[in-house]
Amino acid sequence: MAGVNIHLHCFEYGRAHSKELNEYCSSINYYPRKKTIFNFFTNLPYIVISRTSNKLLENLKSNNHPVLFDGLHTTFLMNHPELKGRIKCIRAHNIEYQYYKSLADIENNVFKRLYYKHESVLLKEYESNIDPCVKILTISQRDNEFFKKINDNTILIPPFHPYENVIASPGIGNYILYHGDLSVRENSLIAEELIKNVFNNIKYNCIVAGKKPPASLYRVASRSANVKLVADPDSDKMNDLVKNAHINILPSLTTNGFKLKHLTALYAGRFCILNHTAANSFIENAHVHIADSYSEMVNQIYNLINEEFTDEMISSRMQILDKDFSNQVNAKKIIDLIFN
Repeated sequence: MAGVNIHLHCFEYGRAHSKELNEYCSSINYYPRKKTIFNFFTNLPYIVISRTSNKLLENLKSNNHPVLFDGLHTTFLMNHPELKGRIKCIRAHNIEYQYYKSLADIENNVFKRLYYKHESVLLKEYESNIDPCVKILTISQRDNEFFKKINDNTILIPPFHPYENVIASPGIGNYILYHGDLSVRENSLIAEELIKNVFNNIKYNCIVAGKKPPASLYRVASRSANVKLVADPDSDKMNDLVKNAHINILPSLTTNGFKLKHLTALYAGRFCILNHTAANSFIENAHVHIADSYSEMVNQIYNLINEEFTDEMISSRMQILDKDFSNQVNAKKIIDLIFN
């Protein structure tokens, strides 16, 4: 591996412990997340204050190792005086205040919408006061530009992923795929709109796949003869769906962070259609096809549906992706930031 020992500290709230982590970590400590109503009535974001632990502080004080906070939500102890002088980094997965604002914009439940709006206000203040001595590792170019204005100690480290090579299959598939966590409002809303405005206007087989689709998505999908809804596929099934599709169509409503399903589509799938909101600037040329309006998406589908995905395309995509998304290169960047 990279030659670095990892002592993992993580908060838990119902999910089973992962045995696979034992292969990579020298030690693992779990702490309960404090999901109490009183945490809503503070000047700190709920996602941060609900992840506090005196035991965690004691464990961190027992050594002088560098601390990597994985996500802004884990940073409650970032400015604790007893950790002063430690090397500290934050892996920023989003511009969190903008992410929560976007959740509020598309949320129908009035109580959830109020929570997202309130959390967005608190997160904006919290993000703007990150200690300038803390290194911020951003996940996308847009996020990097935002945090660079707050903290000059900011560097872009694109997301890590399970691929060493492009594993897409050459040839032609026989369906179009949209996939994602369908319990997330943004994803289910995109899926419904794609069915209504794109899939209903083409004659090809289409699949929507993901976990926990809402009842509204079942209703919309059931009205379309060429649309199949695959609920809660396991990882093997999802990988097969991505790899065997002729086109992965994955538009986004928000520009926050980086959606790993786009990398999955590029490494494991054939043709990929994104809108500009979804397409980070450094992957737009990796055989990604851009379409913003629904009519443009329909046109792109007709342009690509009979085109063969070739070995030459796979090789070219690998060369492009390897420039920014090499796991080995990006891991070395983090190690150099922390230890040099």
